[in-house]
Amino acid sequence: MTRLVAPYLRRMTMVRQSLIATAALVLSASAIAQDNSLSAIDAREQAVTQELNRKQAMSARTEVTTMSAQQDQYALDRAAFRAEIAARREKMAITQEEYAKREAAYADAMAAWRVQNDECDRGILKSCKKPTPMPADFYQP
Repeated sequence: MTRLVAPYLRRMTMVRQSLIATAALVLSASAIAQDNSLSAIDAREQAVTQELNRKQAMSARTEVTTMSAQQDQYALDRAAFRAEIAARREKMAITQEEYAKREAAYADAMAAWRVQNDECDRGILKSCKKPTPMPADFYQP
């Protein structure tokens, strides 16, 4: 019985091998056909892809240019703001200095008025007839 089975198995192995070889040929042929069809698709899509890439690159350049312009404007705005703050601080310093001078003039005028009032209270008529001291007379610009 083993004599009968062995040739049968050899034939089955050969059939299997031929089926495998045929399947391999069919698959490789379809792969080659797919490669050819992919090449055709790639050739058609290459122009579209290049156009899309060109548009994207142009868009990116435009965006970079816009951002650069916006950053430049932002820097100018910050510089203007700093200049305004410095001018305001300088004006406030002048205003505070001016206020201090006016306050000192008022205090000096009040001191002179108190002296004048005390003299008037003690009976010095000359002091009673004097006009009230004005802060403007004591102001030192």
